[in-house]
Amino acid sequence: MLRTTEATCNLCGTSTAERVLADQLIRTLPENLAFGGRLRIVECRRCGLRYLNPTPDVRDLHHVYNYDVYEDSTNNNPVLMQHFFAKLTEHSGRLESVVEIGCGTGDFLAWLQLKGLKVSGVEFADSASRVKFDGPLHVGRMEDITLPDASFDAVLLLNVIEHLSDPLMVLHKIKRMLKPGGVLLLRHPNSDLFFFRPYWLLVEGPKYLLHRHLARQGKKTKFTIVGFQNQHLFYFHRKAITKLLRKSGFTVADFSTSDPYNRLRISKSLRNGHLLEAGIAATRHLLGTVGLGPECLIVAKA
Repeated sequence: MLRTTEATCNLCGTSTAERVLADQLIRTLPENLAFGGRLRIVECRRCGLRYLNPTPDVRDLHHVYNYDVYEDSTNNNPVLMQHFFAKLTEHSGRLESVVEIGCGTGDFLAWLQLKGLKVSGVEFADSASRVKFDGPLHVGRMEDITLPDASFDAVLLLNVIEHLSDPLMVLHKIKRMLKPGGVLLLRHPNSDLFFFRPYWLLVEGPKYLLHRHLARQGKKTKFTIVGFQNQHLFYFHRKAITKLLRKSGFTVADFSTSDPYNRLRISKSLRNGHLLEAGIAATRHLLGTVGLGPECLIVAKA
């Protein structure tokens, strides 16, 4: 059984003002089995930050990662890469040097390099040995790495902040790493969707019941609850991430929960005859227009 440790709120530091969210469901999920069902999502009553408590011990995190999944990340989709690049150029006065924290195999950095940018990456996973860009690579956890101050025009943190053991510390580091006027492009799962009851009743609930039915028959499924993974130590939403960024010295220049990926999934699913998948993608796309899309994309200025 993997180890866990007690956590405190990364935003306000309290450890006594928590309320447990979806406890019974979370305890029964397959991702929680390796921890004996002990992982819980809690919400700080003071600031609204959501996180795991108990949380996986950092010494055991490497046991729960499926690195092949991260090498096939949706962030490497050309449509999304173009979308990210457009956000960067829109909000950055100068875009010459970029570092991506949690770069995986560096597909996006290689794509940016073809556009003439100077790129570097940070990665602690095994994929660090298979990067596709030509530039500096810093191997290790960002919590343990220090990069030079005022060195980058942009920092990319795409679906990574929820994995960090100390997001506030890392954001302070990023603030120092950025040049004056530099930007942080930040993407993370939107836990406001995770706890939006109508979506659960219409989409995630039926998926979960089907998974349990198949599991009782001894069949394996690829079922995952939207937003929940045992290596996601934090469950950010607009209110909490805005507070965390401000506390780190950033101002939020752009926030959205709608991106081209869900529109792409709709058309792809329809072409393949997967009507249920197309319906789920369409639902997520519509929810994204009202701030309840599955992913938050933020541009923050130093």
